[in-house]
Amino acid sequence: MKNHFSVLLILLLLLLAGQANASFWFKVIEVTPIVMTPHSEANFTVSVKGLGSERAYVELVFKNQTEGIDFICPKMIKNVYPTGVTQYNCSVKAADVPPGNYSFVVDVAATGSPSGKKTAFINVVAAKSPAAIEPERSSMPTGPALQAYNGNGNQTTAKEPPAQKTPAFGAVSAILAMLLVFWKTKS
Repeated sequence: MKNHFSVLLILLLLLLAGQANASFWFKVIEVTPIVMTPHSEANFTVSVKGLGSERAYVELVFKNQTEGIDFICPKMIKNVYPTGVTQYNCSVKAADVPPGNYSFVVDVAATGSPSGKKTAFINVVAAKSPAAIEPERSSMPTGPALQAYNGNGNQTTAKEPPAQKTPAFGAVSAILAMLLVFWKTKS
């Protein structure tokens, strides 16, 4: 009877290890540069990468906003796939804010996913400055380029973040099952 119980416990642990390996992890990898003047509006793109093993609906959350600067995204929630990069097209409106650099945080909200936030910056320039006439459009590369498909089926490129891996919950169960088998074979 004792042997049957240990075999059933081992099978249960192995079953849990197989079902618990799905992970939800999403990260904001890029926010395009924003240059604008007071009392104006600018468009920008937020790129979110799925780093886990499952897809989920991911919502953008804007934090640490400066008073007088408002963010608008027509589609705040999108389906993000595990190996893909999804782009959110957003806009920002600046009211009567003095020229300067402002920062804000873009975070992701998805069920079971840890925070994947990124700090972004807004450069508000005076209306008659040379930067206000022709803003520089550049993106800062962070790694090798990946090819991804946005929601419309068009191919886009995105930057790959540094490799970050988290063990699935099933890894612990599998290790416990192997230790139990090793212990049973010794006795």
